[in-house]
Amino acid sequence: MTMAEPSRRTWEMTIRRFAEVAWTRHGPTRYTSVALTPVLVALLTPGFWWVPCAIGAALGVIVDLRTQKAFFRLSEEADKLDAAQLRSAVGRYVLALAGITAAYVLPYSALAFAPQPAPVIGLLFCAGAGLICATLHVMTRTMIFYTVPAILIGLMLNAAAFGEGITALVLAAMGGLLGFNAIVAARAGATSFGALIQARLNAEEAAEELERRVHERTAQLSVATRRAQAANRAKSVFLANMSHELRTPLNAVIGYSEIIEEDLASGETNESAADLGKIRGAAGHLLTLINEVLDLSRIEAGKLDLRPTEFDIAAVLRGALDTVRPMASKKRTACQINFAPDLGPMVADETRVRQCVLNLLSNAAKFTEDGVIALDLRPCRIGSAKGVAISVRDTGKGISEEDLARLFQPFVQVDVTKTRAHDGAGLGLVITRRLARAMGGDVQASSKLGQGSTFTLYLPVNAARPAIAA
Repeated sequence: MTMAEPSRRTWEMTIRRFAEVAWTRHGPTRYTSVALTPVLVALLTPGFWWVPCAIGAALGVIVDLRTQKAFFRLSEEADKLDAAQLRSAVGRYVLALAGITAAYVLPYSALAFAPQPAPVIGLLFCAGAGLICATLHVMTRTMIFYTVPAILIGLMLNAAAFGEGITALVLAAMGGLLGFNAIVAARAGATSFGALIQARLNAEEAAEELERRVHERTAQLSVATRRAQAANRAKSVFLANMSHELRTPLNAVIGYSEIIEEDLASGETNESAADLGKIRGAAGHLLTLINEVLDLSRIEAGKLDLRPTEFDIAAVLRGALDTVRPMASKKRTACQINFAPDLGPMVADETRVRQCVLNLLSNAAKFTEDGVIALDLRPCRIGSAKGVAISVRDTGKGISEEDLARLFQPFVQVDVTKTRAHDGAGLGLVITRRLARAMGGDVQASSKLGQGSTFTLYLPVNAARPAIAA
């Protein structure tokens, strides 16, 4: 090769290329020529001059076939060897190739002393061998130098046989010049051979890179497909649960309306006021469910409109806590509040901020019994901007790590059974995170099963620029 320090990959490619050319393409032609030429000598030349040619052919073919098997074995195991081991292996096969060439060619050198047309056959055979070496034996510099000498001897002796005295010397020199030209042509071809190997190497590396990228894209597509299938299953389960959630308050509205209608017809209206309250409660619950679904639809469609105004965040949080306090009291849960002083006013969509906080507080009250709900407010940094961190901590039953990982996925509920203890669409946390991100913030959750949960809402102090939920 022309490179001073070929890489292991280059040696590997060179070995495979030589195995492909020397045996796969030229093997049958070479064996045919070696087998038929001794027959030609026997037919055209009196005597037993064909015997050494036949012996050399047989010996050469045997060594050639054994070398072929060993070389193909090396080609198959090349990826397990480093550059030094491959270079050493090639060196050993160079000697074998030199022996094969000598076995094929040297017997034809003796034809120089046989009667005509034996020297012509010997000259042509050696010239053909020189062409083969010039085209094949260019892997390394030593390969040419080891295989050509036997050919030079045959060329010079057979060429000298066509003349006497000074003429014989001139013809021998011309035969040697033919061999020298073969060497020069081979070394000149070594550059193109090296370029061919490098081109094949580049093509193989490009193919491997393409295959790697195809595998990556296939893997990405597989992951995306699994996610889409999981989302589709989750949406189907969600819709099944939602049909139950929507029918429950709607049935209450219809049922109590029929009861009131019967009471009015009979004149017994003592319980009508209580029944109307139940209708109103069921209708309010139904409206909440529908609003959550519509909110998520608007957010996912990018149609969410934010109306930032200046307001007192502490007052909004106190009002939100007062709203859920009765729900917490029914479950014997205490409510605590802890605000950092001097937070000042906040610019954001007050309605959406209250909605986010109410979602977090309602969840805490829903899943906490005989415990504590704490609402904390403190300043923080969101990137380079000032922000507030609103934390809702509870001492409820907590959430497992597996459920925590899919808590904010749309249409995914931790408890999807129809016998679950808590009603609702399960969209509150999803909507809260989407709203928070639309206002430039986020929601993070941490929890330990059996020890409670903490949900922290991060919002910038100045969210004057409305954002579209991602």
